[in-house]
Amino acid sequence: MQQIKKIEGGACCSLRPLWEEVFFEDTRLFNDYYFENKAEKNTALVLEEDGQDLAMLYLTPYRLCMKTGGSCRLVESDYVVGVATREKWRHRGYMGRLLKEACLERYGRERPFLYLMPASPAIYEPFQFSYIYDKPRWRLQTDLALKVYSLLEGEARAAEAVRYERKILQAAEDVREEKLQGGSGALEIRPLEEEDIPGLADFASAQLERRYQLYTQRSEDYFRLALKEMYAQQGDIFLLLDEGTIVGYFFYGREKEAEIQEAMVLPEYEELLMEQAPECRPAIMGRIVHLPAMLSLIQSRQRMEILLQYTDPLIEMNNGFYCWKAGPEESTVQKLPEADVCGKLYAETSPERLCAFLFGRAPADKCFTFKGSYLWEKMGLLRSLEQVKTLRDICINEIV
Repeated sequence: MQQIKKIEGGACCSLRPLWEEVFFEDTRLFNDYYFENKAEKNTALVLEEDGQDLAMLYLTPYRLCMKTGGSCRLVESDYVVGVATREKWRHRGYMGRLLKEACLERYGRERPFLYLMPASPAIYEPFQFSYIYDKPRWRLQTDLALKVYSLLEGEARAAEAVRYERKILQAAEDVREEKLQGGSGALEIRPLEEEDIPGLADFASAQLERRYQLYTQRSEDYFRLALKEMYAQQGDIFLLLDEGTIVGYFFYGREKEAEIQEAMVLPEYEELLMEQAPECRPAIMGRIVHLPAMLSLIQSRQRMEILLQYTDPLIEMNNGFYCWKAGPEESTVQKLPEADVCGKLYAETSPERLCAFLFGRAPADKCFTFKGSYLWEKMGLLRSLEQVKTLRDICINEIV
């Protein structure tokens, strides 16, 4: 008899044989890192039959910082990883059962949304997951990459000095003047050391808050764990310093191929370090789990009140009518009886369409269908939705 069981803590490590069977391309070094550092902090859902594990997924808790008003707030969310089914048991709907159970379980905890990095988007689209983040492809300047090759390959750890002329742009009324700034004219690039972590956490947090509306919270513990992960990928975290001050960093992994997994550099140093205009690729898909919890995080530039009808094929408790009130510093959501909406203008949407709208992937007129009343009133409702502070600037680069 089949059943879905939930396991937590150290018991999650018992799934390593299934992980290694399905993700056979992962190295022993990386698997050691995951099951010694990450797995026991997760929740796992397992479909089993007669004591045999047939399929699994992990829910990795992360704290995200979200900024739609004037300040950041912490949001508890879960990153779905390790979605796997034994080969002989595939194409039987087991993954769908686990995804639904994960959504229902996290609905009970009022998680606003789940997210994942898909092997193929077609696998998750039937469960109303849609892309929310495009990841840049960071590349080092060619000359710089050659200069620090021994560092990148782990053959050396001593800092490399890079000569440059530091330029700044100064606003003078309507004229932008380019000037040379004083200093030694040399940067240092070197691997991260334990004593650097507090300063790096401060630097990253400040830059992320300045640039993004949604990003993973960066703490000292986050970077300690990230450093272990880069080591497991035969890579490292590298600092860019100007006269001893951190002005940038990047994660460099070499498990399958050499790749910069994340880079954060002060604007005035970007041209020195990175190739210009890096292309992006769709990377992270998301799904709204608890509709009221999600909408209560989203604010509007102007006060608005909107009636919504929401149809969720996976999470029945989300279905129904809602009154959503939002303004520059507030957002409230109330579920309504259908009778209260009779004869009134409302907007109709679904998980994938609303997700595309809230994460800035598609405009309001593509994500909502308007029911009832006159055309001019529908246009007024559309204009209200266009004032919503959608989450366009996102940074989610974690692998597991």
